[in-house]
Amino acid sequence: MRLGIGIVIAAVVVTGTAVVGAAVLGPSGAADSAEAAKFDAIIRGGTVFDGAGSVGTITDVGIRNGHIAAIGDLSEAAADSSYDARGLYVTPGFIDVHAHTDTGEALADAKSSLTQGVTTETLGPDGRGELAIAEQLEELAAADKAINVAPYVGFGTVWADTMGENDARPTEAQLDRMRGRISEAMAEGAWGVSSGLGYTPAGYAKTDEVIEIVKAAAPWRTMFSDHMRDETNRVVESTEENIAIGAGSGLMSEATHLKVAGPLNWGKSSTMLELLADARAAGQLAGGDVYPYTAAQTGLSFYVSGWAKDGGTEAMLERFADPAQRSQIDAEVSAFVVDDVGVPENISFPTLDNATLGDLIAEYQVATIGEAVIRVLEENDGEIAAVMHIGSEDDLENFLKDPFVAISSDGGLTEETETHPRHYGTYPRLLGQYVRDQHVLEWPEAIRKITGLPATMLGMTDRGYIAEGMTADVTVFDPDTIIDRATFVEPKQYSEGVRWVFVNGALALDDGEPTGAHSGEALRRASSMPTRPQAVAGLKEAAISGTVTAVDTTTSQALAVDVVHDDGAPNATGTVVVTAADGSEIRSQSLGRLQTAPGWFSVSGIGRDGDGADHAFTVTVDEHDPLAAPGETRVTIQVDGADDTYGVLQQADGADAQ
Repeated sequence: MRLGIGIVIAAVVVTGTAVVGAAVLGPSGAADSAEAAKFDAIIRGGTVFDGAGSVGTITDVGIRNGHIAAIGDLSEAAADSSYDARGLYVTPGFIDVHAHTDTGEALADAKSSLTQGVTTETLGPDGRGELAIAEQLEELAAADKAINVAPYVGFGTVWADTMGENDARPTEAQLDRMRGRISEAMAEGAWGVSSGLGYTPAGYAKTDEVIEIVKAAAPWRTMFSDHMRDETNRVVESTEENIAIGAGSGLMSEATHLKVAGPLNWGKSSTMLELLADARAAGQLAGGDVYPYTAAQTGLSFYVSGWAKDGGTEAMLERFADPAQRSQIDAEVSAFVVDDVGVPENISFPTLDNATLGDLIAEYQVATIGEAVIRVLEENDGEIAAVMHIGSEDDLENFLKDPFVAISSDGGLTEETETHPRHYGTYPRLLGQYVRDQHVLEWPEAIRKITGLPATMLGMTDRGYIAEGMTADVTVFDPDTIIDRATFVEPKQYSEGVRWVFVNGALALDDGEPTGAHSGEALRRASSMPTRPQAVAGLKEAAISGTVTAVDTTTSQALAVDVVHDDGAPNATGTVVVTAADGSEIRSQSLGRLQTAPGWFSVSGIGRDGDGADHAFTVTVDEHDPLAAPGETRVTIQVDGADDTYGVLQQADGADAQ
């Protein structure tokens, strides 16, 4: 089935000095002869998993100029560095869609993340993303980074910026202000709207108000990633709300860190997943993410009702001091804790030597759970981190196995010693315990859920897959030894089994230790990067010819493409050609993945210019670009060694592509 009408894929002519001795690649991606040029690195003989869920294949991967330049038999090719990956698994770098990342000094080495195989982390989950995305990206670009970072805009931040800490209904002017904030953040490069309706003040927003605000992001075709309003007794109703917000706003419903809290609620994961499946069957984008632990971590004030937090922390502490209100808060907190964790011994405090709430009840010599919670909060200025053992293994495994649920950490980069072990162990725990040891998932599916699936949820076009032309974020690990070592008592223990990690083509982790290569990037989401289903099955095709005129110049190039990606094939086949006004051209030599969505597709590959130099490229064609005029199709072209091109497509017959 052809995608759209009059859509073309093409690369741009690369001008300037040729790459000396560029590799000669055939359609298979393998080097054609012993005269092939050096690669920056070759990973030799590993079992390669592509990120699409395909079984692993023993082969070589060549990296050049930050991209995957070849996949195949590179036994005759030379490289500046060579890595013997026999017996090891070679995968795309892991992408964390929910991370509380330390963007301070720890970002330079990123050891807790790299030792898990993570190459990209999102910023600002649970509605706490920043407002000034352009400024944030600028600051991050200037910082030393061992991994990539990709920011969300936070619904909670937007709400608090306009409404403060109070439980109040927004006026139409205030709704307009918040919509403007969301739209501006998306235009500046945010990777979606994160939300935490389970927290105040965002939780004061009514469902219809949330829809009215976040629909400002709809033209950008992104996702609404929400810490749902209630993960305990009303977890099913909260899942329904999450889906309703997605349907009403036009965004993907993304239920983040899926969980079912409290023994009386265990088993509800099946109903939640059925609701998400029903939404997809009705044509809606809907999914989620989960971390492989049955314990959560958040601030202890989570157990205090919203009315008692109206006005912020100081107002909450003042209510604690009023005997009548304290009694009511005590009763509500006591009931909530029992519903959430069962017994107070299931709540512990990392910064209090892992003392449990039960220990503190005895220490304070109080009669109720709620009174102990109030006293802990009073002694810690209204907040303290708490670990809550809330879940069941059966529910966790249900979430892990669902094909539309990615894996996240809810942790992220840190060097903290008093924290949840998920910061140090999430991905090796998934792969070591739940894949290798317990067989909850098989290797190809687990790898897909930490690479290609989160990439497409976020809208990324050049990461998440091992394919020619893609950015070389690559993780190499030992399937026999990969495991987490972090515990709740001693969380700062780095994971084992990850041998090498490449970030944007540079070696960032070597045998478990950071190399000091600050090759991470501050990633900006472009207008042509839609959140979409991960389409890995079925025949995909794209073919047409026409011209692309850059939006900021009068430069036009003739383009032609004829690309097919067969069901289950590791790479697309066909040709991609562009011809400049002077007759020079670049022609594809090998193709990577053809990714598709309605009215949109993207293809990566290796193209050769007239001087015989090869260059990685990614080309995206989009009929629904939010920056385009009505009826206009935009083309984005990224070629190694050249500036990005962003232009308007015109069909060969002179009509704009529809």
